[in-house]
Order: sequence, then structure tokens, then C-alpha cells
Amino acid sequence: MKAVILAAGEGTRMRPLTKDTPKPLIPVAGKPMIQHNIDKIEDKVEEIIIVAGYKIEQFEDKYCDNENIKIVEQSEALGTADAALQARDLIDEKALVLNGDDIYGNLEKLVEKDSAVLASKAEKPENYGVFKVEDGNVEGIVEKPDNPPSSLVNTGAYVVKEDFFDLLEKVEKSARGEYEITDALEDYLDSEEVELVKTDMWLPCSYPWQLIDANEELIEEEVGTGRINGKVSENAVIEKNVVVEKGAEIKQFTTVEGPAIIKSGAEVGSNGYIRPGTVLEENVKIGDSEIKNSVVRESSSIPHKSYIGDSYIGKKVNIGAGSQTANLRNDNSTVKMKVKGRLMDTGREKFGTVIGSEAKIGVNNSVKPGRKIGFGAVTDAGEKIAENLSNKAVMKDGEIIEDRN
Repeated sequence: MKAVILAAGEGTRMRPLTKDTPKPLIPVAGKPMIQHNIDKIEDKVEEIIIVAGYKIEQFEDKYCDNENIKIVEQSEALGTADAALQARDLIDEKALVLNGDDIYGNLEKLVEKDSAVLASKAEKPENYGVFKVEDGNVEGIVEKPDNPPSSLVNTGAYVVKEDFFDLLEKVEKSARGEYEITDALEDYLDSEEVELVKTDMWLPCSYPWQLIDANEELIEEEVGTGRINGKVSENAVIEKNVVVEKGAEIKQFTTVEGPAIIKSGAEVGSNGYIRPGTVLEENVKIGDSEIKNSVVRESSSIPHKSYIGDSYIGKKVNIGAGSQTANLRNDNSTVKMKVKGRLMDTGREKFGTVIGSEAKIGVNNSVKPGRKIGFGAVTDAGEKIAENLSNKAVMKDGEIIEDRN
């Protein structure tokens, strides 16, 4: 059996983080989200086929030395059914098909089946495709129904026989102008006996705050009992399970509370404070700042007396001295974030900011909860960031004085 991972989309709802990184390669808990699934299935399938499109070269670079992974291209973003079709000529038996931007549990049970879907129990199934189930088999699927036939929803992971790929060719464009894989799944459920496998974990990563959700869920397992291979000052404090990779350095009077991951080339302190849930990617520089439950990507710097909480920071970001990210509303309601012009409830009581790569934040800035700062944006000293900033925007004296998009 082979696996087909659908990873071709641009990930517009994840902007600005997808400006420089395709969504499935955005890291959570210390590795790209797609890698969490690859690690679970690589020894259970003969080959993994990644269908990529947007920034495909990054997939090619990452997996060029892995003989068990093949990258194929969806040259035009025509939907998930069309993406899966790109792997058709490589499939000659049953196949595992799954999304590249979701992280799954129980894949090992799914791959044992001849024909099956992976389902998760949802509190609000009406927001998803819902399975009709009878005696452990799936009788159908209903998209976002007013009266759901069950609480078991479609996660986008299936084991299908070869003829499923024939059904993909018959799919017609949906109202949003794409070929949807769920249309083929409906026909497949009518023609095959399909088992239902319940998953104990399903982490969709469609929106920025879901990266923090997934990081919280996965980091403890990734850290395990911890390991210290880097340099740790005798005056530093390591509490609970922490990974400090070779080439990383924890300087004097710094405290690191696990679970946390400090990657190679990262430096923390002196007097830094790294709190649980934090991942510092390669070559990150943290000074006497506090980082809590956040991901800071490669080569970013937070050098002096700043606070970053429940946030996601892109690559090569510089945050000026004394800048703070607020992560809690004064009225104690959940934080909202505007995505593609729509204000959405994150469902999180604590959620800070999302900063795109190469942004430069001036000294003594404050960022309100749930705001996004675009790729390459620049802010002056003392700014209060109360609205999203677009890519390459320049903010001075509370005004956007230049927008270099």
C-alpha cells in the first residue's frame, strides 16, 4: 500500500505565515506538521507520495534524500480531487489518502483496513461533513447538515481501493469552483463496504491559532523525558523535561521550564525565561526576555526585555526591546482574529499574535491579542498595534505611512 498526502494548496487562511512557507511545512512541536504524519506511516507503507504545488521546491529540497518519498506536482490549484488524481498512475492497489495540513492519531489502525475512513467525534458536527454509520460501517456522508445523523465527522483521511481514483475523474466543479474529494467519497461509499475507524486525535491546522493548539497537544510527546546535548550554564535552571539540542546554549541565570524545545544554534539569556510549550527553532536569539507557549522560527531575535505569549513568530523576525504581546482580553472572553476579512472566534482565552517572517518590530511596541503582522512589516518605536498589518506595511505614529505590497 502507498500513501498519498495532499499538500498542494497555498494556505491563504494561514497568511502571513504561508508567504514564505507552504502550510504543511510550517513547524509545530519542533517539526513540520506533515512530518508528524509521515513519522507514523513511513514504516507501514511502501511509498509516500506528496502532491505539492505552492512552493513545491521546498518539499523537493526537504525530501530529496528520502527514497521512500516521491513528490508529484499539481500544477494548478483545482481542488483536492484533482490533487489526488495527480498520484493515480502511481497507485496499483489500495492507498492511504490524507490531508497534509491535518495531524492525525490512529493512522496505524486505519492502514490495517481494506477500505475505511478516519472519523473524529465533534462537539458541533454541523460544521463538518458528518458520517452516517450503521453497524460500524459508513453508509454515507452529509456536508454541514442542520440535523447531523451522528457526531462522527470526516477528518480527510481514508483507505481506498484503486477504483476510488476512477471516481475522482467524474467529480464536477463545486460552487466554489474546485473539484472536491468528498464528492468522490460520496460515490465510493455508495459502491463499497467502508469501515469507520475512530481517531483519538485530530488536529486540523487551517487557521493560525490552530498551530498553537497543535503545538500544545504534541510538544510533551515530542520532548519525552528530555535531553540536554547543548551547553547549559551551571547558573541556569532547567525544570521538567526540556530538549536542548547540540549547538544550542542556555546562558547564566536563565530558566527553562518544560516541556520546551531549544534547537541547534539557538541562544537564550542571560536572564531569559522560557516557559512551557515553547519551541525555539534553529539560530534563534533570546535575551533577557520571557517566551511562553510560543513557536519562534529560525534566525529570529527577541533580545531585550520583551514578552511573547501564546504566539507564532516567523523566520528572521526582530522584536525591539521592551515590546509586548498581549494574550488575554480584559473582558475574559475568547480572542478573535480577522482572517480574509472575517472576524473569527479562535476559541482560545489566551492567544497573542502571529508575526510573518522578516518583520521588524520597534522598541516598546504593544500588540493587542489576535493581531497579525505581515511578512516584512516594519513598525516604529512605541507603536500600539491594534489592527492587522499587511505584508511589508510600515507603521509610524499610529499610521500606516507606507504599504509596499
